[in-house]
Amino acid sequence: MMHSPKFLLLPALLLSPVLLAQAPGAPQGASRPQDENPVWAETFDEAVQRARKLPEGRVFVELRTVDCPECDRMGKLIYPSASFRAFMRDKVPVLLDRGTSEGQRLFDRFGLRRVPAWLVLTPDLLLSGRYEGSSSQAAWMEAFVTSEQAWAVFLHKLDAEKKAPADPAAVFAVAEEAFRRGGDAMARERFERLAADGKAPAELRDRSLAYLAAIALEGKRFDDAEKALKQILATTRNPALAEQADLRLADVEIGRGERQKASAHLKNFLQTHPKSPMRKDVEALLEALDGFRPARSPE
Repeated sequence: MMHSPKFLLLPALLLSPVLLAQAPGAPQGASRPQDENPVWAETFDEAVQRARKLPEGRVFVELRTVDCPECDRMGKLIYPSASFRAFMRDKVPVLLDRGTSEGQRLFDRFGLRRVPAWLVLTPDLLLSGRYEGSSSQAAWMEAFVTSEQAWAVFLHKLDAEKKAPADPAAVFAVAEEAFRRGGDAMARERFERLAADGKAPAELRDRSLAYLAAIALEGKRFDDAEKALKQILATTRNPALAEQADLRLADVEIGRGERQKASAHLKNFLQTHPKSPMRKDVEALLEALDGFRPARSPE
């Protein structure tokens, strides 16, 4: 219950073939030779704007702190290598200190826990790849390749959706992965279409509603979240999903600041689902909620 809304309800491409210009003065769309060092942007906004001018350009963000010997070590190991230069052919790199507002925003948004770390993002902040913590040079390089492989799979899903835009399974596959990559707006539009599509399989409609509730909760749109959850309860034939939706309604009340209502809902949940696998979590949350209740005035 206290975990990120993204995860409670939720039940390797070789280097990119796109050749992109990153050296100042290079014609748009021209390739940067593999043995040429990438030109680092001074700010995140500059990196985004440069990436937008490139066909399918992306941003490589290194996150570090001022006092981080491991960051310096990894920089000396990785950045001079030919493998890194090849990896950066379609990306604009930028270095951000975690202590800055921009650095902390990205650190929090993508759930990073330690430095050194890197992200690969589209200009619209869709997550293409990530890695955190110090490691060997080989491990970082493997992470680069693995992230590109996974990104290629996602692009294949997008292509399949374009070829069959009326196929609910193709639309759902894109929406689900966009959600996991932090593309809530991209995911939301697709989930909404699926949830309203009477011809879509019931399972996909129900799962789309679950994702919509998670997105709404994260965006603090509590009425929308409640509507989606209640729709699941009214229509789903999946007992596990219904149980999770019922439990999630307490998150709505917590988000609204209605702790007593949330507590009452959780107690009712335990009565309705006495053998729930989430019982211990619910009991722990109830204890925390009851501790926040204001003391009654003496009569």
